[in-house]
Amino acid sequence: MFGTTRFALLASAIAITLGIGSPVAWAAHGQTDRPALAGPPLRRDDVLSIRGGRFWLDGKPFAEISFNKFDLFWHLYEELAAGRTLDDANPMVQAQEKALRNLREMGFRSVRIFALPWGPEGPASYADPAKRPNLWAALDKTVELAEKHGIGLVWSLGAANFTDTKLTDKGWVYGEEQMRELISNRESRGRRLLYRYLDDVIARYKGRRAVLMWEISNEVTLTADIGDRDRIYEGQRMPTLKDVAGFFDDVARSIKARDPLRLVSSGGSNLRESQWNLYTRRTWDLDTFEEQFRGFELLYAKAPIDTIDIHYYPNNKAGYAIRAEGGGATYLDLRGYMEIAGRLRKPLMIGELGVLGAPKSDEKVWKETPDYFTSAEDPAAWPWVKRTLDAVIEARVPLSYWWAYQSDRPVDQKPGERWYIERELTPKLMQLFIDANRRLKETLGVR
Repeated sequence: MFGTTRFALLASAIAITLGIGSPVAWAAHGQTDRPALAGPPLRRDDVLSIRGGRFWLDGKPFAEISFNKFDLFWHLYEELAAGRTLDDANPMVQAQEKALRNLREMGFRSVRIFALPWGPEGPASYADPAKRPNLWAALDKTVELAEKHGIGLVWSLGAANFTDTKLTDKGWVYGEEQMRELISNRESRGRRLLYRYLDDVIARYKGRRAVLMWEISNEVTLTADIGDRDRIYEGQRMPTLKDVAGFFDDVARSIKARDPLRLVSSGGSNLRESQWNLYTRRTWDLDTFEEQFRGFELLYAKAPIDTIDIHYYPNNKAGYAIRAEGGGATYLDLRGYMEIAGRLRKPLMIGELGVLGAPKSDEKVWKETPDYFTSAEDPAAWPWVKRTLDAVIEARVPLSYWWAYQSDRPVDQKPGERWYIERELTPKLMQLFIDANRRLKETLGVR
């Protein structure tokens, strides 16, 4: 999350360090009870599809500006791991249900979620037979709540998480199989475990209407070509952009073999502003627009991925800094991303969209934009949020998910530092999203 803004290192840490705690656990793979499909088999109209270059749902064109509810499944899993039940009296179940109910009442029909637990616990929750019942129970509850409130899920599978990474009291420790091995080696242990995981999770949920589309993983593109000359970043071996392209192709084909009905997105984020130069020349020189296009072309032109999926955090900028064709600097904005998507003949979606507050101690931001904001509760946030939403509508981006609606993590609860949106907490900001969602639909002729 957070794109390639000043939060990029945090984004990379999130994308890079998720993994499995112990290679020993990978050997465990028992049989999974796969519930029968509820009701008749799904039809194309029942899930998100693409017709004539546009998204369709329920037999008509679909467009939306909605939200990430990234912690929806996380909290349900954590409740079970703590020995609590997911009944109607559970306060965390109530909180997640309230969020979905509120969103539906305000006219939103879908959210993006992370559907694997955080950190090394993620793959271990599947690989360890003792933990797997909690995984299925939490996912079952997630789907149940979504279907109850008519909310579709962009389901991030977490496919890039199956490495030997462990979290110790001294920090992250990378084992024998690291990000490079998972991404580049089809025969790695992590890749074999991943495919078994896809077997089970897709078989279990492909018959449920709540699953809007499958997403491969979160921000794998940000792992490409970073680190030293040997592509080792903070002790971990990282892949190349070509490795990531091969991974996307392999995993997308595996998903579609298991569920031919649904769309597949990458979750891959935007490319770093220097990505093509990092890949081809190992320099941090800014890319030109055409060089950025070549990166997207490598990732998406031949892969059976249905969308061009970016994460976009312009914050106080006009987009992401790139090099003008004749020299100097320019920005890659949403109109530019729409051009890239159009040339690749795939619709653009923004898996994460946002403008994030900055602390007053960050002098550079405040000197450049003295009218910037510190948190979503700051009235100064309103024009920056509106500017970003307006850009989505003006560029005619059909599908976007704002980061984020209602976070229940304790780390996000400090007043004055909150950057999530919530109906009760930030009602005026929320109205901007209601209006923007309506305006987008009107602009694209969606009813």
